[in-house]
Amino acid sequence: MARVLVTGSGGCIGSAAVDWLLEEGAEEVIGFNRSQPPSVEDRNPRLSFVTGDIADFSRLREVVGELQPSHVLHLAALQTPDCRDYPMRGLEVNLVGTANLFRACSEELKKPLERFVFASSGAVYGPRSLYGPKGVRPEDPYQPFNLYGYWKIAGEGMAQAFHQATGAPTVSLRLATTYGPGRDRGFTAAGTHALKAVALGVPFEVPYKGHEHYHFSPDVGAGFGCAVLHPFSGYGAFNLRGQSQRIEAFLELLRQTASDRGLSERFKVSISPDAEETPFVYDLNDDSAVSAFPRMPLTDLQQGISESLDFFLGAAEEGKSR
Repeated sequence: MARVLVTGSGGCIGSAAVDWLLEEGAEEVIGFNRSQPPSVEDRNPRLSFVTGDIADFSRLREVVGELQPSHVLHLAALQTPDCRDYPMRGLEVNLVGTANLFRACSEELKKPLERFVFASSGAVYGPRSLYGPKGVRPEDPYQPFNLYGYWKIAGEGMAQAFHQATGAPTVSLRLATTYGPGRDRGFTAAGTHALKAVALGVPFEVPYKGHEHYHFSPDVGAGFGCAVLHPFSGYGAFNLRGQSQRIEAFLELLRQTASDRGLSERFKVSISPDAEETPFVYDLNDDSAVSAFPRMPLTDLQQGISESLDFFLGAAEEGKSR
């Protein structure tokens, strides 16, 4: 029986992962968040929620001890730019909170976990120029450009140490820029803001230029779900499947998609004249992820943009009808 504890289940990735886990047969999914989500009458009976702060070890110990999960998906984190603006809170959540969860799982479980999955980040890497022609591989050197990246490196180290101490199969999964339904927070949410702007017909300026490595939000949920439920042993760090593209090309695909729907007049998106080159890594090599988790999906960027725009157009129309 898969009883999956998902920290940060109320966010974009958490919501998508929870949906995938329930669809793929997890017997029970428990979300752990700082606040209780709104009550939904038709909520899946196999889904429940508990409240608490990931930085509160006593609460985590209580939750893990009572629930005795068989699998843990750790997504709770403070994103950039919040980590930059509130570094001590970022330290509490991203570093101390992660350590708290590993400790609670080490001390409170009566049986070893069947899987622990840690959400890492492409922020652990340095500039693309440091890496070879096959892309940025999980075994390539770390060289983060901000505190968030260093905290993710520490999380990966704790994940590996947790596996060595407990024997529990443990995965660190690195991702870059998520776009699509549900993705509305964080510095790299600009692609989603552009999609929403077209759906609403309002202007929007992307604050940076250059390359990004894009992950369609449903693919991200499915990718983490695969890492939780599909066969795996040992410890491994992997790059989540995605597609690299220049931001200018992403916007051109969005413009074409809007035009195909007869909505050219709604495209008012541009790159800010003050935009600086993005520091984000791209060309994340996913060969090892595909080998370890063959069913991990990858939606073509054009298809993902098309589905996302349709989603936001529907949301805009629903908002107008209320």
